[in-house]
Amino acid sequence: MQPVHEWHTAPLPADEAKRLQLLRSLELLDTPQEDVFDRVTRVVAELLQVPIALISLVDEDRQWFKSRVGLDVCETARDVSFCTHALHSERLLLVEDAHADARFAGNPLVTGAPHVRFYAGVPLRSSKGFVLGTLCAIDTKPRTLSASTQAALCDLAATVEREIVQREAARETREIQEADRRKLRLSETRFHTIFEQTPTGKAIVDLDGRFIEVNPKLCEITGYSADELVTMTFQQITEKADLRADLQLVAELLDGTSKTYTLEKRYRRRDGELVWVELSVALIRDDCGQPLHFVSVAHDITSRKYSEQVLRDYRQELERRVLERTRELTSSRVALQTITDNLPVLIAHVDADLCYRFNNQVYREVFGVDPAALRGKRVRDTIGAATFERCLPYFRRVLAGERVTHEDIVYEGAPTRIWNATYIPEFQRDAVAGFYIMSQDITETKRRENQMRSEVMLDALTGLPNRRALAEQLALSVDAARDEAVPFALFFMDLDGFKTVNDQHGHDVGDALLKQVATRLKKTTRAGDLVCRLAGDEFVLLARGISSSSACSRIAQDICRAIGRPFELGRAEAHLGTSVGIAMCAGGSDTSAEAMLGDADRAMYEAKRKGRNGFRFASVPADAAPAINNYLDADRQSAVHP
Repeated sequence: MQPVHEWHTAPLPADEAKRLQLLRSLELLDTPQEDVFDRVTRVVAELLQVPIALISLVDEDRQWFKSRVGLDVCETARDVSFCTHALHSERLLLVEDAHADARFAGNPLVTGAPHVRFYAGVPLRSSKGFVLGTLCAIDTKPRTLSASTQAALCDLAATVEREIVQREAARETREIQEADRRKLRLSETRFHTIFEQTPTGKAIVDLDGRFIEVNPKLCEITGYSADELVTMTFQQITEKADLRADLQLVAELLDGTSKTYTLEKRYRRRDGELVWVELSVALIRDDCGQPLHFVSVAHDITSRKYSEQVLRDYRQELERRVLERTRELTSSRVALQTITDNLPVLIAHVDADLCYRFNNQVYREVFGVDPAALRGKRVRDTIGAATFERCLPYFRRVLAGERVTHEDIVYEGAPTRIWNATYIPEFQRDAVAGFYIMSQDITETKRRENQMRSEVMLDALTGLPNRRALAEQLALSVDAARDEAVPFALFFMDLDGFKTVNDQHGHDVGDALLKQVATRLKKTTRAGDLVCRLAGDEFVLLARGISSSSACSRIAQDICRAIGRPFELGRAEAHLGTSVGIAMCAGGSDTSAEAMLGDADRAMYEAKRKGRNGFRFASVPADAAPAINNYLDADRQSAVHP
């Protein structure tokens, strides 16, 4: 009866999956022999006077020999490999006599060819500490190694490790470069989409004012084709009367006085007509701060300017008619009262002591008092002390002989209404004896203006505030942090896995998914926090009053958990995650909105690079625990599907 031979199979390393992933990515397996490795095995065979020397790489089911001396086969099964035991060694696995070692006595490589009796293997580690294989020496007879020989074998293994680490670094460099190229292509695609498809005129302009690139909307606004515009300068199509102010603002950009400017001006179209635009311009500089070119955005505001002119003409005509009638009917108080009582305007005559001499019936409707009872009464007692103090500077100007317009008045007697008042001086013998007040209700006009502003500030898909709203609120928060020591934190979020869902199910499902994400973010954050959608699957949270990294960590964890829960898409489910970058601004900090957003954006990409559905701080806060930037959500592996 033949004896039963047994041997011990080495357990899998704790980091086996990552170890195998790295080993395969290095592209060493199943490759031709290389002198850089063969030189080492030849030296080992000669130094230790052994018949076999190997550089062994341990794959999932085998050990494969990148370099071998004294062995014809290029690989053996992993379960009989001595090297798999060496994966668990700190420095050197030494087996002086395999027959006397219970782990290997029954091993087929011991009982049969190549009849291993002696084994010395040094683990080969990557830069991250993963053991990829060994440098080993094998003999067919038992033997011992001196301490100096062991040290020499470890030194040779370090030479092999250095070559592997260099290749690992080169691979990581290639991956980073490829990722950078992908980001650049994505950035260019986004820029092209925004530049070409947004409903505003856009242009890139050189430092002399010549158009470098224009979008279709700017061609529509100016009436010129793109080919025509790129042969022209903005000075050529700007109305001459508006050019001086524009050039002055350009000079301030170039000398660094300002970073951007906005003005309303006129373009003269190709057909000769004038078109009003609201122009926003920024100067792009290179890494050394030298000016490169301008980026300009033009909104066609011709219809708005026309409406404003009509309203001004109407007011001026109304004022002209009232004054004309007032002069004609000064001698007839009854006739004057009749006319003014039937105009939808507050009309009053005030003397130099700021007491009423005349009021029309609209005062009864607004203040609930008999107009006749107001004669001789002080203006302060009727409109209220607070309103009077706000109006007093205008009263002083009109009493000095200046015609004055006062915007956005709220009278205490009518707190829900907004008024626009014109104060016209009354001259008697070349001296101001008082003034006339004509105050028009502009509540509805203001409501429409505010509604239009709200629509401009909201994202059309999710209803969240958009990039413009974020820019405005972020600037206010930076000012409050600097001037009033009010801290805040900025969370930049990019969805993990959204592109896959969008590609598989279509843009309609992707849009519905973004709406659900917006709803969850609103429910997860505080009522006073500002949740914005920048574009695509990028969101930003502006949280005021946050001063500790632990509070930021809790908020980021809540966001990751909320987005990590499955989303319902009809009969299917979608699984997303979110990578969060956090930038904190302490009270009294001197920073900028652009710097804060850039820091949070870079921290988000770092979180995504480190494993997704987690968060990273732009810089580790002083009060943070050492592992604050290594956070991994406990539910992350089950909540996020690649």
